Amino acid sequence: MGALEPISPEVPEENRALADALRTLFESLEISVRRYAARCHTDPGTLSRYLKGLRVPPWSFVKELLAHVAEHLESPTSDEAVALLRRLYSRAVGSSAGTRRTADLQHMLEEADDQAREAASLERLLRQALHESQQQVDQLNVELKSLRAVRAADRQASKTEIELFANEAEDLRAERDQLQAEVDLLNKQLAEAMNARVLAEERCDQLERQIESAEEKEKDAEKAAAAQAESDRMKLAEAERAEAERVRRRAQEAADKAVRDFQAAQERITRLQSELAVVRQKSSDSVSLRNERENPVVSPKPTPVPQSGRPNTLAARLGYDPSQVLRRVDAAHKADPGEIRDILQRAFDLQSADEVQKTQLLLQSMPEFVRRMFEDVASRSIRWSAVEPKAHPGPGR
Repeated sequence: MGALEPISPEVPEENRALADALRTLFESLEISVRRYAARCHTDPGTLSRYLKGLRVPPWSFVKELLAHVAEHLESPTSDEAVALLRRLYSRAVGSSAGTRRTADLQHMLEEADDQAREAASLERLLRQALHESQQQVDQLNVELKSLRAVRAADRQASKTEIELFANEAEDLRAERDQLQAEVDLLNKQLAEAMNARVLAEERCDQLERQIESAEEKEKDAEKAAAAQAESDRMKLAEAERAEAERVRRRAQEAADKAVRDFQAAQERITRLQSELAVVRQKSSDSVSLRNERENPVVSPKPTPVPQSGRPNTLAARLGYDPSQVLRRVDAAHKADPGEIRDILQRAFDLQSADEVQKTQLLLQSMPEFVRRMFEDVASRSIRWSAVEPKAHPGPGR
């Protein structure tokens, strides 16, 4: 027989006291846990939890253990020991407020079931006694009828024999009446036993319904607690998702801003490159003009070329002189306003200072947002410092 595992220190004191008492009774049987579990038709794991205080056993298990110990020791269990175990069991059950009512109902059900089984046993005994008494009555009736037949056949027999038979018949009648009274009493007791059995069965049904109701209430409470926990978890997850979405949006906005800043820098580089090309071209023209002035060369008079009336500038050649820009902006305003800024930016990069001023004057006829867009494009260019005094002359100039 293997030694029992020690009781965990985390087991409540009430469960520990009951487990110690049960272990003392179990060890007196001198058998293993597995063997006793087979005897009680119980799972070894469940029996082990009973003896370690991890689970409170039903009172029927405690009574069965007491009966096995009394049988093994060949001595009945004292009433004091049963009362002590009953107190320890009540305390262990009472330590859990949620199962106290269920355990009490379970105990009442066990007691009612015991009463029902006792009533059923008494009913079987009374039925057996009634059957035996009825057999004796039937047998006596047969004997009485036989004696009557003999007396009728031997009516001419001697008076002594007749009196003997008469006395014997009288004794048989008295015995029959006595047995009949016993049969009536047994019938009455049988009816009482059947009534007690019916009442016990009804009491068992009532207690079972109360136990089911108590268990349903406990299940409902557990479901409500689980639903509340699930709701709290869902709220926390939703808050975490919202926070993650805010972080993602902030990151997206930062990325978009970085892209816009990069594009603005690229555009500024492009404008600076265009302006540098214009400056280089002007510088080259200025050097050539100075060289021609210092070293004049006589050349034949050029053949006059018919003029179209349009200035032959870089912006004009590329279709971005002031009038062309006005037509482009007007067309984009009707078709795709998103292209207006690109048109203004391109015109500002290609036009000279005079052309920029003319373009600004022509745009006075356009909506206000177009004028503001042009001013915004101009404010972002380093050329505006050279153009602005001419476009917006201040006092004293």
